[in-house]
Parts: sequence; C-alpha cells; structure tokens
Amino acid sequence: MIANSPLLIRSLDSGFDFDLQCERLPAEPGVDLERITLSFSSKVIPARFEIEWGVPIVDIAGKWHPAIGFDRSLTADWGRCLESYATMNAPVISLFSATDRNRLTFALSDVISPIKLQAMVNEERAEMRCRILLFDAPTPAMEGYSLIVRRDWRNTEYSQALGEVSDWWAAMPAYRPATVPAAGLEPVYSTWYGFHQQLSPETIEDECRWARDLGCGTVIVDDGWQCDDSNKGYDYCGDWEVAASKFPDFPAHVRRIQGLGMKYLLWFSVPYAGVKSQAWRRFQNRLLAKPRTWADCLDPRFKEVRDYLVECYRRAVEDWGVDGLKLDFVDRFTAEILSEGCAEQADMVSVPEAADRLLGEVNRVLSSINPDVIIEFRQKYIGPAMRKYGHLFRANDCPADALSNRVRTIDMRLLAGDTAVHSDMIMWHSCETPEQVAIQLWATLFSVPQISVRRAAITRDHECVLRFYLDFWRSHRELLLSGRFRPCSPAALYPVVNTDDGKGTLLIAVYVGSIVAIDSSPYHRIILVNATDRPSLAVEFACVSILEAAQGRDCMGAPIGMDIAKDPAGLYIIPVPVGGVCELLFQHEDVAPSYSLSTNTEECCGQPTLRVDR
Repeated sequence: MIANSPLLIRSLDSGFDFDLQCERLPAEPGVDLERITLSFSSKVIPARFEIEWGVPIVDIAGKWHPAIGFDRSLTADWGRCLESYATMNAPVISLFSATDRNRLTFALSDVISPIKLQAMVNEERAEMRCRILLFDAPTPAMEGYSLIVRRDWRNTEYSQALGEVSDWWAAMPAYRPATVPAAGLEPVYSTWYGFHQQLSPETIEDECRWARDLGCGTVIVDDGWQCDDSNKGYDYCGDWEVAASKFPDFPAHVRRIQGLGMKYLLWFSVPYAGVKSQAWRRFQNRLLAKPRTWADCLDPRFKEVRDYLVECYRRAVEDWGVDGLKLDFVDRFTAEILSEGCAEQADMVSVPEAADRLLGEVNRVLSSINPDVIIEFRQKYIGPAMRKYGHLFRANDCPADALSNRVRTIDMRLLAGDTAVHSDMIMWHSCETPEQVAIQLWATLFSVPQISVRRAAITRDHECVLRFYLDFWRSHRELLLSGRFRPCSPAALYPVVNTDDGKGTLLIAVYVGSIVAIDSSPYHRIILVNATDRPSLAVEFACVSILEAAQGRDCMGAPIGMDIAKDPAGLYIIPVPVGGVCELLFQHEDVAPSYSLSTNTEECCGQPTLRVDR
C-alpha cells in the first residue's frame, strides 16, 4: 500500500476566489492527519470543492462504510456517494483485504455538515478513486472552512482501524459521547411488531410482567399511544397528546410498569407534522420543502419549532414520568433551502446544524429532569454527533430477518464505542421451529436484544428458546459487549464473529457453515454458538492443548451429550445442534501432550461432559 498519497484539492466552480492551506498534523506512524483550511475573500456561500487521491488496488477485496448494506464490492466510479451529516451516517470509509486487514481507512473531522464521500474503482489506473465533496448541499455563507482528513494506512485489522476512528471522534470536545445508563444495557420488550397501534394499558402491563420474568429490563411503547385509530398513518402526528380512549390515566399506567422494576420509554416521530394535526396548522410556514402525502417535516431552523418539540419531550419525562424516549426519523432533517418569505424568521441556515442544536437542547432539558434519561436513535442516525445525545442505537427495521439484524448490529458496533447497540425487535411466526427461532435470536448476540412477540402468539417451545437465550446473553453480557470484538469477513457479511475477555475466555458465534479456525492464543475456555443450519461445527485448533471437558446444550437449553470426533484432515467435529451452544475447557502445557479424544461421556454436575484419554 502506498501511504502519503497526495491530496488534490480544487473548486468545481470556475472563477471562485479562495486561498488554500494544507498542514500535516502530528500522528502515529502509518496515519496521516492533514488539516485543510479554505479562506474566502468575503462572507460568501462557498463553491463546491473536491478533495481527491488515488490508491492502487493491491490486496483490496472490499469496502465498508456506515450505509454499505449487503454489497461491499469495489464498484466503478459512477456509483453513488456516501452521504453524511449530523443526523445521518458518519464520514468514514474503510478498504480491507481478503484477510480482514486494513488497507486504507479515511475519515473526516466535520460530522455535522452535509458531505459526500466516495471510494470507487478507476478502471484506467486500476486504482481506488477516493473523493470528498464539500458544499454540495444548501450551505450558509462563511468566510472560511477547516477540515481534518484522517487516513490510516496501517496493516491492522479493519475493525481496529474503524474503532480508532470512533475513538478519534469521541476525543473531540464537540463530539463527546453521552454516558450510557445501566438500564441501556438491559434487554428490551417493544410493543411495535407485536401490537403495532393496537395498544391498551392492561395488555402492555400483562406482557411486561412476562417480559420482566424473562429478563427484560425496559419496555418501549411505540407508535399508537397518541392516536385513537390504528391505521398506521401519520396524519395526526405532531400534537403528541395521549389518546384518552386508550390510556385514560397514562401517568398511572407508567407508574405500574415502573413498579414491576422496568424502565418505560415512549416513541416520538420527531420531524413529522401530520396534515390533520394542530401542529401542521401552527407551523405550516415552518416546514421543510419536501413532497408530502400524510405528513410534512418541521423545520428545526426556526426557534419556535425547536422550543415546541423540546416542550413535548419535557412533558413526557417530567409530567408523565417516562424514563426515556425513542426519537424516530431524525434523518429526515436533510439540507434544504429556506422557503420564500420565511428567511427573516429563521435563526439558522443549515438544517443539520439546527437539528444538532435541537437535540442538544433536548438533552440539556431532559438531563436536568432525570440524569439517567434514556434516548434511543435508529440506524442511520448513529454517527458521532448522535452519540452526544443518544444512549441506544438500534438496528434499522428488519422484522423476522436474522441476516439483516446480524449485519446491521455488527456494522453499528464497529463505530459505536461505548454507546449501546440494540438489535431490531425480534419476531417470528407461531409455526416456526424452535431451531429457527434460536437463529433469529443468535443473530443479535453482539447487541442488546429487543423482543417484540406476544406471549399468546408463541409456543411453549419458543418461550423455552427465548428464556434460554436471554439467560445466556445476560450471563455473558460483559464478554459480548465489552470484550475484544472481531467480526470476521465483512465482505461475506460476518459469517463468524469472535470476542474474548483477555483472560483466557473466547466466544465464537458461527452463522454460516464453515471451518472455524482458532488461533494460537492459549484459551482455557472456548464457547461455541451454532447459529447455522448444520448439526455440528468443524473446528481447527492452531494451539495444541489438552481438552479437559465439554458441555453442550440444545436451542432450548437442555443438556446434550458431546461425542467429539477428529476427521482425517485433523478437524474436530463438534456436535453442537442447530441453535445450540458448547463450552470447551482446556489445560495448556509447555510441551504438547499426546492424547486422544474419548467418545464416552460421564456425568459432571449433572451435565454430560467429555473426558480426554491421555
């Protein structure tokens, strides 16, 4: 890889007058930090600028960014850009090798302004054309602009490179992340997929008693609490009055849930004002210029709009007593030109900057009422600016889709730092097999699980699977959320994910049938999760050690026998059933012992245990 590739910086609009300064900042070997400063002759709306450089395509197998989705391929240079601003995505792209090594990860210091990034194949040069586009959206007038471009060329794991970008942002005072309350790391019961808008205090409270018994510490009451109908529309969104027909005494209902020992979060659609709402009539001249059907987007550049929304959320926390808010759709605060005749009323020009100011005021007011208030944001509004105000980042909606839930939660983990990453709400059909229910659940293993099934709509076996999973997750929470996190093969959508605690325990979740290679680290305890559709796992150990014992459980937590065999290729075939788990215990010696695996099991503490004949 060629480091120190020079940056080409130019205005895309001819005749625009500017001065340019580039300054190389101190950085560790293999990392380039370059501050670009643009100075203009007067306070003007800047022309579009482009920053560009090339990277030879040598040992580059794929790319990653926060909105990459399922296609991590090296697409041609006519492909779409990554769009980033305060309430959507984050300005970072990573190029990685087939062996998960970083080949270039670049990121920007400005996470508020609308910026476009690109890394696409230049066919003539066999290079990756890396490109940053500035001021390609409505922009306030300014006298100058400064940006730091961080380029990491080191031969490290791609996940480490991305984690250090997250740390770089978090160290900036302007983007210091909020501290996550302990309740933000508790499993969640959500009403959305199970109930949609058909809510009542009695059914919610009944489900919460069950969810609490399973191990959930929080309930999120989603859309429906504010409307009398259940049509799933947003016609009346924006008034945020409790529907008295559903909740005649809402604060008392909240207190009853809290009396169960659960936190209560309430859903709000932040930008929407439904066309039948009082809010729409009040703010019809303070709306973003977007096509509408049933709702418009409020314009946060107007102080009256910001004050109104802050008051809605203050009332929910202070007057109704909820513990936090699920603030939805804030990525709809996109850059827009002010409507005619309203410019004199707005005190800001940039929509992303205004959204950032709005959320900052929400955070200040709610934290003064409850220092442990909890705010949930959803993918794609999960960047470093949102970490200032959000405590929970949830995967974008993917009902009954284990693959998407796995990929989205892992993608978020790569940049989230200490901010809690939550799965999308897990649901399944009542006719599903217990094994496939387990696969839905294991897909969320490296995030905080959110559940959205009704007790009456699942079988007894399903409940056993769910209870076993939540017990397992809570028992290993620190390892899963705070261990050394290594999601393998991003181009293949993370078929294997590892985490270890640095003290000899390794947990491996296998999502696609393949050979699991375990490196030479002297692990004393290895936990294997079989989230594939195969009834066993093939494991290759690079470190010779004595296998002392093995314990296994099926997807419902029932103990199983462990008849481990070694095939002619030297692979250990471990009979972990679909949706099951296995724990291997090792003893390490300085000299490799001679041993064989016995196919006989003995009882140890009432569970089947494998013994080794030396």
